[in-house]
Amino acid sequence: MPDSAVLQVLIGLALVFAVFSVAVSRMNETVLGFLNYRGRQLEAELRRLTSENVERDPALPVEPVAAPAGAVRDLTAEMLDGPLRGLRTGGRPSVPAVGATALASGWWQRVRRAQRLRLPAYLPSTEFARAVLDLVEPAPRALLARVSPQDMAKVFDATVTDEQRAAYADAYRAAYAGLTRDTARALQAALPAGYESGLAVTTAMIALLPLAGPADEPAGATVPADASTAPAPMLPLSAEIALLPESSLKTALIGIAARAGADRDKLLAELAGWYDSSMDRLSGWYKRRVSRFLLVYALVLTVVFNLDTISLTRALWQDSAVRTAAVATAESRVSAPNDPSTAGGEGAVEAVRDIGALQIPFGWTRSHAASDPRTLPNDAGGWALKVLGWLIAVAALAAGAPFWFDLLGRLVNMRSTGPKPKPADG
Repeated sequence: MPDSAVLQVLIGLALVFAVFSVAVSRMNETVLGFLNYRGRQLEAELRRLTSENVERDPALPVEPVAAPAGAVRDLTAEMLDGPLRGLRTGGRPSVPAVGATALASGWWQRVRRAQRLRLPAYLPSTEFARAVLDLVEPAPRALLARVSPQDMAKVFDATVTDEQRAAYADAYRAAYAGLTRDTARALQAALPAGYESGLAVTTAMIALLPLAGPADEPAGATVPADASTAPAPMLPLSAEIALLPESSLKTALIGIAARAGADRDKLLAELAGWYDSSMDRLSGWYKRRVSRFLLVYALVLTVVFNLDTISLTRALWQDSAVRTAAVATAESRVSAPNDPSTAGGEGAVEAVRDIGALQIPFGWTRSHAASDPRTLPNDAGGWALKVLGWLIAVAALAAGAPFWFDLLGRLVNMRSTGPKPKPADG
């Protein structure tokens, strides 16, 4: 079979399907990018994970749940406006706040809202875990854990008296119960002199804590009108988790915090793993939905370019020159250093143009020659064969570019390998 006409026909068909599969993928990416489809689905799934009581977009995969009376904390908006804001800006100086933008009801209004908010299309699990911990255990509390009496006891030497150790433990308990600039300063003051590591940690902690009021402002600074209102103290991790709205995230955090304790790295790892397993649901739903879109795009391209599999097979079988040119093009694409299945929009257009230069009979023509497969059929039997050829092409394009480029590589390698040489007579 190597280098036979049958293998060359298969290579030619695989080449056509591979190139047009890339075009289908690029069309899908362009449409989904314009509609910010991934961003809308990601926001809906985040809302499902972070708060069962927040009203959701009815067009997204989870059915909406009416919000109860009174204010409901929206963790999704807090993350997208806070720790995850950098994923939305994209170099812009500012973006609208998600928390200040109401959910839209109409289809086009939802698209416009997602475009204005610049919702991210993808959220890595580690970024999600860090964003959640930034909300329930901000950086100052993470620093506080590094100067606990247990950790500092390993640093204190024999010159530190029992009274100093007890005073430091009392100051730490006060800071742990409610971390403010005042309790952090009291902890720093209780730190025995000469321990630079503890001094550096507490100094950074004080700098990261919000201002307690006008007394914390530097001399000559403009004091805001509401500066007299002191910020709420930062509570321990368990207390912050208890304040979260009832949700899958809260349930998971309770168990993760019980297992990991104050080990922030373990908290991040377990929370990231939980997010990955939870998002598997969205990934499966998304793939099923996108597969329908791909079928529609494949049908459109098949009809527009008249990809009649039966006519293509007949032309490749009857014309050796077309077969040879198709095989040469396939070999050059398979040996290209870049992955052809990931070609950009311009690359997909260029690939279709190159295929058209091979004289493979796809597309339409005004010629009325009955032998030209690019003309409209003139009888019911011709239309039946045409539609059958289209359906085969639609099914082939729906398989995806990676499948066809992988098959194309296997067929080209099979042709270049040739038959195994017969063993020499010995």
